[in-house]
Amino acid sequence: MCSIVIASISIAALFAAFSNGYTILRVTRDDLRATQILTQKTEAVRLLTWQELSNCPTAFQDYFYPPGVTNNTQGTVFYVTITPFGDPTNIPNSVSYRTNIHLITINVAWTNGINQKVVAHHRLTQTMLANDGMQTYIYGTGP
Repeated sequence: MCSIVIASISIAALFAAFSNGYTILRVTRDDLRATQILTQKTEAVRLLTWQELSNCPTAFQDYFYPPGVTNNTQGTVFYVTITPFGDPTNIPNSVSYRTNIHLITINVAWTNGINQKVVAHHRLTQTMLANDGMQTYIYGTGP
């Protein structure tokens, strides 16, 4: 009788450990996907010119598994917002090129459940955007 009680307690603890492990794994995967989305959008924005950025959407959704949208297996939904044209606060006013640079803020927000609780997450990054985009300066075709 004692061995059955000990075995049932051990099995219950084992199932709780597996459940907690899978929860941690899902949260870590969502964190990594948010970082990937931030990196992807930051690099894409840095290649645009001001004119091209004004034609881009500033709020949209991305998914953990984008091909799964067609059969509803896309996983976590990430809400991305891009805030263009902020003033570059880390460049002194005396610098001549300050008017040709803008601060871009990219924010990713998502929610997931941890132990039956809905937890909101959020990641933020900022980058500078040159007037004519990075490509024109790299390839020498800019002003």
